[in-house]
Amino acid sequence: MDVDRIGGGEVSLVTDALVRTNRAASKANETKRALLKNWALFERWCSSTGDQALPATPETVERFLLYLSDQHPVRDRKGQELRRGLKASAVAQALWALNARHRMAGLPAPGESALVKTALSGIRRRKATRPKQQAPLTIEHLRAVRFRDDLKGRRDKALLLVGFAGCLRRSELVALHVEHLEETPLGLRIYLPRSKTDQEGAGAWVDLLRAAQYPELCPVEALLEWLAAARIAAGPVFRSLGKGRHPRIAEHLSAASVDAIVKWAAGACGLDPHRYGGHSLRAGQATYLSEHGKSPAVIARHGRWKSLNMVLTYCRSETARELVGVY
Repeated sequence: MDVDRIGGGEVSLVTDALVRTNRAASKANETKRALLKNWALFERWCSSTGDQALPATPETVERFLLYLSDQHPVRDRKGQELRRGLKASAVAQALWALNARHRMAGLPAPGESALVKTALSGIRRRKATRPKQQAPLTIEHLRAVRFRDDLKGRRDKALLLVGFAGCLRRSELVALHVEHLEETPLGLRIYLPRSKTDQEGAGAWVDLLRAAQYPELCPVEALLEWLAAARIAAGPVFRSLGKGRHPRIAEHLSAASVDAIVKWAAGACGLDPHRYGGHSLRAGQATYLSEHGKSPAVIARHGRWKSLNMVLTYCRSETARELVGVY
């Protein structure tokens, strides 16, 4: 190993491989995919127009953002064109990628220029749309679901109840391991080593209490029953299952599978599945706690939100119900 002597001691030289590994670890995989995808699109566009990608002038970036918002084709999985033009949120993500790539190269971010800020503001005003929010799935809905008395039924019941009661994201559900569970006098504690808003891995604990009001929907009992039935003693808690009377238990579930299970539950209790998804459990818990008089501060701690404004976004109870009797 190559070493340098500094002050009489031996210090290993930092290799280029370590530098690259550390840089790669600074961003989540999903973030890196978004950055690479958008930067590759910008490079292709610059190649077709004869513009320089790095460094890019504010005028070039302005025209690229307008191309994305009004002309870029949006296709389905089969490659069929659905429409022209991206949503304002997708355009803003592309600009973030351009800024990030320039900063990584030690260059000023083009998005800081007044010209580009004006362009993005114009796109947002022209293409303003109502934010898409998944509808909340609450305990009343889950009470109406009839779960099958088999492995799949036990898994789905445990996943839905744990996701709801723990106010968990779908990424947190699929990343949950048996080693992250700890028994308490009130039920279980779940350790989340990393989450969407905790990319540096500080970790967080989530309390999962035994149900008193609805014992048939106890998340703790449902989780323990699933683990016992599936004979899972270590590793991922929620796993994919094969078909048949004795399905093969595979590895951890995907985030898309969590979405599918939530949609199935919504349809099973008479709701429109298209309005529901993985976030419906998190929104459902926030709404449920709010309707039962829990303070925004308590809801924020339970859901690991750093801002009370986010709590208000997720609490989707009907304002009219809160106003009954005030007039």
